[in-house]
Amino acid sequence: DPHCAWILAKLIQQAFYTQGRDVTQASVLVELADQAGLPRIVFAEAFDSVEQLTATAADFTWVQDLGIAGFPTLLAEHNGQLALLTNGYQPLEALAPLLGRWLERAACA
Repeated sequence: DPHCAWILAKLIQQAFYTQGRDVTQASVLVELADQAGLPRIVFAEAFDSVEQLTATAADFTWVQDLGIAGFPTLLAEHNGQLALLTNGYQPLEALAPLLGRWLERAACA
């Protein structure tokens, strides 16, 4: 359910950043999924599935292959091509010119 997915994403971000909760714990994610309107048992079964474990491992490999080593990282995409804008936290004052240059180049491409 795409609508519930965005609600869940927001709840996970709030739990991590404003409540200091460990969102790597399945029990926390199940609770948040329930708050987002997803049935607990359905979410828990999907979360623990072999398919999800495989997909998660593939995502970690993809991130490592991109050379991402910091958090947060900002990638920009244009015509299927990814650009690494920041690898780790950058204040807006440092990020804005990078993003502006990328947007200019993307508009001309």
